[in-house]
Amino acid sequence: MSSSGTGWRGAVIRGLRTLPEPRDEAAIRMAIAVRDLVAGREPAPFARPPKPVPRPEPGGLIRKPTGLPVVPPLPEDREWQLPQGITGSGRTVSSLYTTGDGGSQVYDVALLEKLNAEYQDKPLVPSPPSYSDTALAAAAQRRVRWVDGMVGLAGKRTLEIGCGNGFEVWSLAHNLGCDAHGVDVTHYRPWDQLQGDRVHFECADLSVATPYEANSFDRVLSFTVWEHVTHPYAMLKATYDLLKPGGLAWIRANLYAGPQASHRYRDIFFPWPHLLFTDEVVRAWDVQRGRKPIGHAWVNRLSWLHYEYYADLLGFEVAHRAYTETPIDEEFYTRFEDVLGRYPRADLQRDYLLMVLRKPLR
Repeated sequence: MSSSGTGWRGAVIRGLRTLPEPRDEAAIRMAIAVRDLVAGREPAPFARPPKPVPRPEPGGLIRKPTGLPVVPPLPEDREWQLPQGITGSGRTVSSLYTTGDGGSQVYDVALLEKLNAEYQDKPLVPSPPSYSDTALAAAAQRRVRWVDGMVGLAGKRTLEIGCGNGFEVWSLAHNLGCDAHGVDVTHYRPWDQLQGDRVHFECADLSVATPYEANSFDRVLSFTVWEHVTHPYAMLKATYDLLKPGGLAWIRANLYAGPQASHRYRDIFFPWPHLLFTDEVVRAWDVQRGRKPIGHAWVNRLSWLHYEYYADLLGFEVAHRAYTETPIDEEFYTRFEDVLGRYPRADLQRDYLLMVLRKPLR
């Protein structure tokens, strides 16, 4: 077969090289396409012609196309009329709403005590979970079974972020044969008793630095810890980096605008105390009751939409999403709408978000 430099193919190519440059873009494209076809090369991609640059108007203003109607400018010397003889600006005669001015309600210790007395017989969380070692171990087993039923954990290399006492990590290893790892910013005493050949613990903040290799875990799980993370996006990025391609992250988080986000439902019985009362008021109430002044639990202010946005930004695929919701107490909401009305109603009843995120195989 003739090479590209001899025979009819070479002649065509040499001829195309000597063609005078066409004057229009269509002819240029056609000539180059024929050259590439004859030479057996992939057709070269053609850039679109550059968009015309808007010319500056008088005064240096560049008006970009917007799709809005073109409105001719009004004459500079046009005379504008002003209202005359008006008095009392800013003085209200009547209003349908008082939302936004704080109303006459004072959100102090006295009101907190009053509301707590009202809700003592109908607490937001009637049976708070126990913190005993036995109860925590049993709860850990239920949690592990729950996650396993959704994402499959048996035999996987797993990481629990915010592992606390470590009972879930131990259960993963001993009940499901996992190479189980747990990480927390606090070293808990049970770690020293639970750790073993397949049970591993690290005291670290993954949003700052990680002791693990990238792409090394099949599954990551986290139970109501993300709301306490100071840098939640950085933590989610660390999760993405640690997962193997195709790996799954099972994350349950308490949402800030939900009724239980103060984490004080064991002794504050009404909903949304963290939205109504400052930490200073709750600490003063603690002292008045003879307790250590702890205020509300520190919870970041992420909504469910922030989690979805962060997941999308990092390249996660959302495999599952669900919420645990508490119906709005309408009478309570109406009483304190001046504060609660600042939040979307859907957010006010969403206590917990559950997301399963998949790292793509690419």
